[in-house]
Amino acid sequence: MAETTAPDTIKTLELDGYQFEVDTDLLDDVDAFALINKIENQNQITAVVPLMLFLVGQEEWNKMRQHFIDLDAEENKDRKLSNGKAYKPRMRTKKLGEIYQTIIKNFDPKD
Repeated sequence: MAETTAPDTIKTLELDGYQFEVDTDLLDDVDAFALINKIENQNQITAVVPLMLFLVGQEEWNKMRQHFIDLDAEENKDRKLSNGKAYKPRMRTKKLGEIYQTIIKNFDPKD
């Protein structure tokens, strides 16, 4: 019997200078499917966070989140709030959507 190799489903993706690896084969899982359904059909962007934890794990998610917080801090370093308080950098929900789109556009179920 000839040995076959599975297609490489580990993809290195990049968004705003941050590179991360995702095993896109995990998107072909019922747990991921349920989360994707919430995102796509129920407009629950909050489901991207548990999907990311499922796809990349807590440690990588923490690194990714911190990168985008740092990026937000740099982009808003000169920002002054009208109430005199300091600007608090954060990971924006828009960025969460961009991360999701980056992953989904690299998923090819034919692989």
